[in-house]
Amino acid sequence: MTDAYQSWDFTKELNPQFLNYVCLLGGHAPPVLTGGFRYCQIGCGTGVSLSGIAAMYPNGEFIGIDNDPACIDAAVALAADADLDNVQFLHRELAKLAGADLPAFDYIALSDVYSLADPAIHGALLLIAGAHLAPGGVSFVNYHALPGFSALANLRDLARFHTVSLTHDDATKAQAGLDYLAHLRDKKAGLFADNPALSAYLDDMMGTDIDRLAHDLFAAPVRALHFHQVADEMDGIGLAYSGSATLNLNFIDIAVPPDFHDLLRKSATRTAFETHGDAIRNQTYRRDVFTKDAPELDEAARDAKLAEIPFGTLCDADAFQRQVRFGEVDLSFDAEIFELVIAAASDGAKTAAQMADMDGFGGYGPEIITDAARFLSAGEQLLPFNAATSPAPAAALGADKFALPVHFNFAMLKQRLLKQPTLGFVSTAAGAGFEISMMDALFALCAAEAPAGQLSDHIFNRLFEARQQMIFEEGSETEAIKTALIEFRAHRLPKFLELGFLAPG
Repeated sequence: MTDAYQSWDFTKELNPQFLNYVCLLGGHAPPVLTGGFRYCQIGCGTGVSLSGIAAMYPNGEFIGIDNDPACIDAAVALAADADLDNVQFLHRELAKLAGADLPAFDYIALSDVYSLADPAIHGALLLIAGAHLAPGGVSFVNYHALPGFSALANLRDLARFHTVSLTHDDATKAQAGLDYLAHLRDKKAGLFADNPALSAYLDDMMGTDIDRLAHDLFAAPVRALHFHQVADEMDGIGLAYSGSATLNLNFIDIAVPPDFHDLLRKSATRTAFETHGDAIRNQTYRRDVFTKDAPELDEAARDAKLAEIPFGTLCDADAFQRQVRFGEVDLSFDAEIFELVIAAASDGAKTAAQMADMDGFGGYGPEIITDAARFLSAGEQLLPFNAATSPAPAAALGADKFALPVHFNFAMLKQRLLKQPTLGFVSTAAGAGFEISMMDALFALCAAEAPAGQLSDHIFNRLFEARQQMIFEEGSETEAIKTALIEFRAHRLPKFLELGFLAPG
């Protein structure tokens, strides 16, 4: 709802290629991206995700809708800065959206709006999704989930009640609410003593940006939902559950601890599978993908389509984490096939068929490679790309100066440089989007503004102008910048060139 807070995050799960991948994991044929398609995001906010996706898919038509006029103004400005002509943003009251004159869409994303407590909004969202999602289309829905959110809701309610009489701005009120909850915990109040898990929830709240937390606490009321409630509502408008955009939840072995594997395997329906899993994990938030009349694929057809997807990475092979944790479940990528796929995908995005033809894969066929890629993707370091990529040539790595060829990325730098921890960048070559560290974003911008011999000084000046500095433990800030720049050139620059974030200038 309307307030001072605006999120400038990029949500990679909204990428149609990512949504298509989830559909394939669930055994459904997704829409085809090679021709034209239409995409609508309801709850588009400042338009970061939708504009980034529009930049990746110039053949698509995109509409973003939000009930906050300030967010729509920001979205329109960002799209203009990014030179996009295939996206438009509309200010609409969500409760009255059902009567809007909208076309049929291949994708409809209900972003951070499905948990709004207003029943008129909830009903309008269902009507829009049911009436305007084309046959074979895909809908993304994220929402606060039960049973886990009930505990978090208690903390939020207490923070709001404690600050109801304060007349300060929302950020100050949010901090006062946190201080109150921390006092209860420090003094071992029964709320925390009898519910140890609440301490972790409070830690998460305390680690959240205070403006974002204030938005969460004092904006429109929300309600949490059980998965089976959402599945029933979607079934009522002709949509069927395909899978979770939180990828590990699609795999029994890493969705829950081993003691519960049999329970999930014996689930009579997918709704039962998800409901059991939510109870086991005490799920607080869900990102679900639904389809409308999408053809179901048998295992062979599904695997054949998965084998056609190029998988790539944002990091090099050395930085790829081999140990990942999903709640109470640990996963180690230490088998030979995992190492082979990590090495191959880190050196340019490739399909399973392309990897099978490479030296070193030996007797591993596309089926085994695809299976390994699926498990690696659960950690979300290996991602489905829309197109293969090639490693940067040595000559490009040695360029004296670079360019920022993607207008969207430059627009994000122009508007948000050094204003948040990460920044959304998109690869128009790969059809993939990422959140990169702000320091890497700064280095990329400076590499396009100054030649190599002046780069460290230019970075220092950029930080000085923004009244920020590089954090360092010993030596000087200048030395810390030079050390970080060496690291960037060795490990991030090759990826930035591969993905087209940078190009030789």
